[in-house]
Parts: sequence; structure tokens; C-alpha cells
Amino acid sequence: MKPTTVRIDENMIGRLDSLAKTQDRPRSYLINQALKQYVEYEEWFCQEVKAGLKEVEQGEIATDSEIKAAFKKWGVDAS
Repeated sequence: MKPTTVRIDENMIGRLDSLAKTQDRPRSYLINQALKQYVEYEEWFCQEVKAGLKEVEQGEIATDSEIKAAFKKWGVDAS
């Protein structure tokens, strides 16, 4: 692993240390897990946005009547 330096609020460090102690893990493990989850989510989210924009550009979107019909099916008034 490559070392890096970040500034973390003292309160967050305390919370991390408390959690690390509870889980019997080092602080660095928790930080790496949090970063991994964050990056994976953001990568997924960006990909989904790109895919959605591509669908819009290709005209693959629901019409107003299709949306209202779907809401009506679920018992939601979409008028």
C-alpha cells in the first residue's frame, strides 16, 4: 500500500478510534474500508448517470401517460 496524508477532524478520529477498538481493527483498516465503499458507490453512481443520460439522448424515456399509469398502478395520484 502507498502511504498518504489526510487531515481528519479530531472528533472523527475519536470516533474512528472508538470503532476500531470495538472491532479490534486498526484505524487504517477502517479508513481503507470507508474509502473503498465510497469510491465503489461513486463509480457506480457516475456510471448510472451516464447510462441514464445516454438513454435520454436516444429517446428511451417514458411518456407522461406511462409515468401516470405506473403511479396509478401503485395507488399514487400523479396528476
